[in-house]
Amino acid sequence: MKQESRFSKYFIVSCLAFSLIAHFSVAQKKAALKKGQNQVRSTRQLPAPQPAQRTNFAGELVPIEQGTVAAKLAIALMSTSGYAKRVQALQQRSAPYFAVIEPILAKHHIPNDFKYMPLIESNWKADAVSSAGAVGYWQFMDETAKDMNLRIDPDHDDRMDLVKSTEAACRYLSALHKRLGSWTLAAAAYNGGMGMIEKKIVRQATRSYYEMAMNEETGYYLYRMLAMKEIMQNPGRYAGMNAGMLAYADDPYERELQQARRMGWIVDEDPEVKGVPIEAYDPAPGSEAAVMDSILTNLLAKQPKTPAIFTGEVEARLQKAGKAQLGQSWAFTITHDAQVGEIDLKEGDLLYAVVDDVDNQGHIFLRATKVLSAQTKETTPITISAMNPATGLLGLPLPKKLPVGWLVQWKTEF
Repeated sequence: MKQESRFSKYFIVSCLAFSLIAHFSVAQKKAALKKGQNQVRSTRQLPAPQPAQRTNFAGELVPIEQGTVAAKLAIALMSTSGYAKRVQALQQRSAPYFAVIEPILAKHHIPNDFKYMPLIESNWKADAVSSAGAVGYWQFMDETAKDMNLRIDPDHDDRMDLVKSTEAACRYLSALHKRLGSWTLAAAAYNGGMGMIEKKIVRQATRSYYEMAMNEETGYYLYRMLAMKEIMQNPGRYAGMNAGMLAYADDPYERELQQARRMGWIVDEDPEVKGVPIEAYDPAPGSEAAVMDSILTNLLAKQPKTPAIFTGEVEARLQKAGKAQLGQSWAFTITHDAQVGEIDLKEGDLLYAVVDDVDNQGHIFLRATKVLSAQTKETTPITISAMNPATGLLGLPLPKKLPVGWLVQWKTEF
């Protein structure tokens, strides 16, 4: 049954991955083709993204069109199947905690998706203690808790206080985001540590969580939050998988045996199938097993032809380039009406930026400090930073020769 178990799990992951691709990838690709690689309009002119169309974490798109990403999310959903079966009870139990956490996240400008973090960290248990010694709702280690001004005494521990620990988590996440420029990386650093993530960025020459090779816990950490978000927000989408495709997680032998019977792989009068190695399995051409075999192979081998396109709050065209050196000034012309906080930006306004850094990978970090109105000639202070539309992170790959009319996306820094 061991080999049958392997095949069944292989089949289940392929089904889930294919389902995720169908739900999330098609709309993303259509949107990317419509916008083009070099032109992304401001969010002011686009309809709000819908969860069923563009899966994201904290507004940063998840490259679900990549087979490996879809497969990892499928595995995370399978491991969360127990919650899927009682999602209504989970929603009811979580509601009072969310009522406390959400306003605190908003006050600190932390994306609302982080409300799922204490759920996966502690399952809402104030006295939860990890094997590493992390304590409380947000699972703070002693040293980090003290750095965040949480009181830890023999008879009192602020980590078990929902309000105080959430305030501390927000301060910590804000610091991580400011350092890393990405909420996705901030979440990974919360689990794995700032030092580890920064070393990964340098050694692996990527700022994408989804491309980094890291330890298993941190490598699946964000997928666990994404799975919880999906199940909590779209419980009906996974209801059909509770008793079937996800059931093997509860009773590996009997549930898989029932699944095999339903699929016609085993009939009651036949002797129990011993199975063959998956490498030697050769399903009949055109059979459902052969089709799913082919789908998973293609998903895992396929790489996206074009990167996912992220949309900033503001789009501006380069008007005057300075030197690629710290403190140098650059000027841009806003291409579409947009709004940043209470500041209304109009097409034709001038955006003035300074160079914050140029790293050894050739990325330039631009921060806009003021905008000059083309109509009133008034100058307004503003703080937005240039982002890479392929990753959603701060910092742009600096071309060896700046193209005419270089379009740059900008987003707010919290």
